[in-house]
Amino acid sequence: MELSERSHQLDLLARRLGDLRRPAGQAVDARPVIALTGPVGAGKTTLLQALARRATDAGVRFLGASASRAERAVPLEVVRQLVRATPPDDARARLERLLDQGVLTWSDLDDGQEGPARTIAAIGGALLELAARGPLVIGIDDVHHADVPSLRCLDYLARRIPGLPVLIVLTEAPRTRPWHPEVYAELLQPARLHRIRVPLLTLDGTHRALADRLGAPTARSIAEETHRISGGNPLLVQALADDHLAAVPRGAARPESGEAFREAVLSCLYRCEHLVLKAARALAVTDEPLHGALLPQLVDVRAESALLAIDEATSAGLITEGGLRHPAVGRAVLDGTTAEERARLHRLAACLLHEDGESPVLVARHLLRTDSLAEPWMAPTLLDAGEQALLDGEVDAALRFLRRAHRDGTDECLRARARSALARAEWRLDPQGAMPHLQGVASAVRAGHLGSTQAAGPIQYLLWHGQIDKAVELVRHLSDRADSSDPRSAAELLVTKGWMATLYPGVTIDHQAPVPARRDPLTIAKVKQRLQGVTMLASVLERGDGGAVEEAERVLSTIGLDDERDMWTAICALITMIYADRLDLAGEWCGRLGRSATVSRHPTPAAMLAALDAAIAGRRGDLTRAQELADTALNQLSPKGWGVVIGIPLAIRLRALTFLGELDSAAACLQVPVPQVLFETPFGLHYLHARGLHALATGSPESALADFQLCGQLMAAWRLDLPALIPWRTESARALLQLGRRPQAEKLVREELGRLRPGHVRYRAAALRVLAAAEEGRDPIPHLRGSVRLLRQCGDRMELAHSLTDLGHAYQQAGDLRQARKATRAARTLAQECGLPLLRPAAAPGRGGPAGADPDVAVLVEGLSDTESRVATLAAQGHTNREIAEKLFLTVSAIEQRLTRIYRKLDVDSRRQLAVRLRLDRPGAMPAERLGAPRKPPGRDGDARR
Repeated sequence: MELSERSHQLDLLARRLGDLRRPAGQAVDARPVIALTGPVGAGKTTLLQALARRATDAGVRFLGASASRAERAVPLEVVRQLVRATPPDDARARLERLLDQGVLTWSDLDDGQEGPARTIAAIGGALLELAARGPLVIGIDDVHHADVPSLRCLDYLARRIPGLPVLIVLTEAPRTRPWHPEVYAELLQPARLHRIRVPLLTLDGTHRALADRLGAPTARSIAEETHRISGGNPLLVQALADDHLAAVPRGAARPESGEAFREAVLSCLYRCEHLVLKAARALAVTDEPLHGALLPQLVDVRAESALLAIDEATSAGLITEGGLRHPAVGRAVLDGTTAEERARLHRLAACLLHEDGESPVLVARHLLRTDSLAEPWMAPTLLDAGEQALLDGEVDAALRFLRRAHRDGTDECLRARARSALARAEWRLDPQGAMPHLQGVASAVRAGHLGSTQAAGPIQYLLWHGQIDKAVELVRHLSDRADSSDPRSAAELLVTKGWMATLYPGVTIDHQAPVPARRDPLTIAKVKQRLQGVTMLASVLERGDGGAVEEAERVLSTIGLDDERDMWTAICALITMIYADRLDLAGEWCGRLGRSATVSRHPTPAAMLAALDAAIAGRRGDLTRAQELADTALNQLSPKGWGVVIGIPLAIRLRALTFLGELDSAAACLQVPVPQVLFETPFGLHYLHARGLHALATGSPESALADFQLCGQLMAAWRLDLPALIPWRTESARALLQLGRRPQAEKLVREELGRLRPGHVRYRAAALRVLAAAEEGRDPIPHLRGSVRLLRQCGDRMELAHSLTDLGHAYQQAGDLRQARKATRAARTLAQECGLPLLRPAAAPGRGGPAGADPDVAVLVEGLSDTESRVATLAAQGHTNREIAEKLFLTVSAIEQRLTRIYRKLDVDSRRQLAVRLRLDRPGAMPAERLGAPRKPPGRDGDARR
C-alpha cells in the first residue's frame, strides 16, 4: 500500500531511529516502546515496513514478527519469529532450546494459569543479550493478536532496555475488548510508551492517493464519492482505484465498487474482532443504525454495552452511528455471508419485528429473504404488507410481497386475496399484466373465497378490458350471496354496479342490493362518496353546472392517484373540469397530479393523465400539443393494455391530425385495432365522433353522417342524449350541408340549440356557426358574432379561427370590407397559432343542390397574404386570369405575378395541383373545411399565364 498523509508518522519514526545511534543519555526521547495505533487497513504495516528499510539502510539491526488471531494459542510464536530473524549462532541455538522448553511448559498449564516466572526470565534474558549487541529495532505487527507468553517476554525485555540502543515498535488496531487486557496493559505502560496515531485519510489524502494511481483528472472526479464509500481507509481507497482501472468503460465519473473492493471489505472485517464481523452482517441484513433495537439480539450478546465499543476505529471505518458506511459496503458484506446465514438473520429479524408489533411492511422485507414461511403469521403478514404498499404507491414492493404470499401461502382465502391484490398492482404498471390474475379471481369469487370488497378492483379491470359478460356474471354472483348485515360489502357492490352502469350504460343488472343495505345511512353515505365522480360528470353534462367544478376541485384537493378507487374519482373530477371548459384549472390539476411520485413511477395513471392533458390541449385549439400528448399516452401502454379506454387518446390524436391537415397520419389511426366492445362505452362515442370528422375532411360526408347518427342512436338508447357529451346533431348538420340537404341540417341544428343549457357555451357556439351556414335567406352575421363571443369565452382558439373566417366572409358579402379584413386577420393569426394549414368558410346560403364552391369565398392558406389567398382560391376553382382580374379589380399581369408567387410558396406547378392543395378542385366539388395534401415537385408548364 502506498503512503499518503503519513509523512508526520514517518518523521517521528525516523527521529526515534536516529536516537538509537546517539551516545547513551543523549537520546531526544528515551521511551523504548512505540505503538502505531490505527484502524485495520490504515497503513500501519506499511509504516513498519518503511521503518525496517530505513533501519537496514542506516546499519541498524531489525527483527520483525507478525502476530495473528489464528496463532494466539501457540505459546511463544511471536518470540520464535524474532529469533528466526537473527543470524545462526550459539546464542540463537540457546534461545531456540529455551523456546522449546517454554512451549512444553506452557502447554502443560491449565487455561488461565500463569506461566512460570523462571521461564519468562530465561527467555527474556536471552533476548536482552541479543539486544545488547548494538542498535536494534524490534518490530511486531498486529501485537493485539500476540500470544500471552510472548507478551510476557516482551514486557520483561521492555522493562530492562532503557539506556540501551533498542526500540520496540508495535502496531495495533483498536479493539472492543483487548486480548488478556492485564498482560497487554503491562506491556503498554504509559511511562515507557510513545503512541503514534495513524488515522484514516481525509478527503484531501484520498484525492492524493487516487491521483497517484489514476491521475489527477480522474481523482478530482471521483475523490469525494470514494471518500464517502471508504471513509478514508487506505486499503479500501486502493481497492476502489483497482476496480476503477478494471471497469469497462473506463473514465466513469463515479468510483466502481467491484471485486477488489469486496475482498478489501471482507479482509478488514476478518481482521477485526468477531463481534464486529457479526454486527456488520446483522446491519447489512437489517439496514439499521448501529444502536438499533435488533442488533443486540441478532448478534446474541449478553450485555448491550459490548456493542458500545463498536465504532469507526474498531471497525476499520466500515461502521458508523448510522449503520454500515455505504450501501456498497453492505453489498460486500452480504456477498461474503453464506445464503444460510443470511436466511437465518432475516428470519430472526422478522420474528423480532413481529413480536415488537412493527408494521407488516418492515416485517415482510425480511420474510421475502427467508427460505420458508414456517410460522402461521408469516403469509398473512406478507399479504397485509402488499396491500399497505399498494396504498402507499410502492407497487414494486407490493408485487414482491404478494407474489411470495400467493406462492407459499396455504390458506385458499388468503391466496385469493393475494391474487386480487396482485391484479391491482399489475394494473398500475400495465393493465394487460393484470389479465392472467383475473381468471383466478373469478374462480375465487365463485368458490366464495372473495367478497365484494376484494373483487371490486378486478371487476373494474374486466370492464377496462371489455370483458363485460364475465364482470356481469361476477356481480350477479356476489349479489346472490350478499350479506345484508355487512354494510361495507353492500357498499362495494353498489359502487361496482354504479361504475359498471357508467362505463357500459347499455348493460343492465337485475339484481339489487339487500333492502337493509339500501336503507342503511352508512352504506348510502359510502356509496355517494365513492360515486361522487359519476355524480359530478352527470351534473356538468346535463346542466353545465358550475357547482360541479367547485365540487371537483374540492375532491382533487383531498385525494390522489395512489389508490385506484380514488384514481377513478380523480379522473372523473378532471373530466368534469374539461367538460365545463375550465381548461386552465384542469391543466393545473393535471400538472399537480402528474408531479406526484405515484404517477412518475406507474405507467397506467401517467398514461391516463397524458390523455386528459391531450384533451385539454385539443379543446384549447393547441392541436400540435394535443397530438404529442396523445402520442405520449398511447406509447405508455400497449393497444391491448389500453382496453376500451383506447378510444379516448386515439380519438384525440385522430381529431388533431385531421385538423392539422395530416390526413394520411390521421388515416393510420383508423388502422389501430380497437375492441368491438368499445362501441358499447362512452369512449366509443368519442372515437366515432373523431372518425366522422376525418370522413368530412376527406370528402366523405355520407360516412361522416353515418358515424354521427350512430352516436345519436347509441346515446338515445343509453338515455345519454346530452349535447355536451357528443354534439352529434351539430356534426350531422355539417355533413348534411356538404350533401346539400340544407333544410334537414337547419332542423337538426335548431333542435341542438333547443337542448343546450346556458352553461354549454362551446357547443352553442359551434351550433350557431352551422346555423349561420344552414339558414336560407337570413343574415348570418348575428349568429356568427354570437359564436365568436362564446368561443372567446370558452377558449377554443381553433373553432374561433373558423368562426372568424365565416364572419369575415359574411362581412365581405355584406360590403363591410373593414370588418371583413379585421375578422380575416384575426382568423389568420389564430390559425397560425393552432397550426391550421387552411381556413375555408362554411358553405354560403342561397344555393340549391350540393354545397358548391362559392366563387366569392376565399380559403385562408398559411403562408399566403389575404389577396394571394383569394387569387389562389379563384384559380383553383377554374377561373381564368382575366376573370380573376375583373373580380379583384387588378390587371392580368398582377394576377400572373401573384400566381407565380403562389405556385412557388405552395410548391405546385398547375391549377389542378393548386386545387388539390386547397381541396377545391372544380366548381361543384364538395370542399372540406380543414384540409391539406402532400406536395408535388414543382414544374414549368406556364399555367400561371392562363
